[in-house]
Amino acid sequence: MVLKFKTITMKIFFHRLAILFLFSVFSLSLVGQGFDVVEKGDKVPEFAIEIEDGKTLNISDYEGSVVFINFFATWCGPCRKELPFLQKDVWDKYKTKDNFKLMAIGRGHDQEEVDTFKKEQGFQIPMYGDKDKSVYTKFATRYIPRNYIIDADGEIVYASQGFSKEEFEKMVDLLDLLILDEAGQ
Repeated sequence: MVLKFKTITMKIFFHRLAILFLFSVFSLSLVGQGFDVVEKGDKVPEFAIEIEDGKTLNISDYEGSVVFINFFATWCGPCRKELPFLQKDVWDKYKTKDNFKLMAIGRGHDQEEVDTFKKEQGFQIPMYGDKDKSVYTKFATRYIPRNYIIDADGEIVYASQGFSKEEFEKMVDLLDLLILDEAGQ
């Protein structure tokens, strides 16, 4: 009787272990998915975003410029680490270049929330709200921060998810090349 009980217990144990293993493999397969809607090599999707006093900015207004699009949220730890780099290493460096545009878009935030956050943090970056995520969902379905660099022809030439200083430096290096190239320097 004891032997039969041990055999049944072992079968249950191995059955549960097999289920746990399969669940783990399935979960790990999802980790690599970035939930991207667009990727490097795609044309930037057409979108419009309200910028101030009911005015609308269309991405097509930036045709001919190198465009850096950042998606963030005020509650997102990695976003809060990245935004000071976006201010210092991108906006402060390129804001006077005629062929450069920047859009930091607050995923799930209205313009008032974005403006409050911008003021509290002392940012001068152009920041816009995307309360209903209508712009964000043209690029991705999950995860922030996200960055996209669009060349003057409207092609996505760089796409990243998450934040690391090394990754950010790669983006800045690419911006150097694109902006100088587009300016004919």
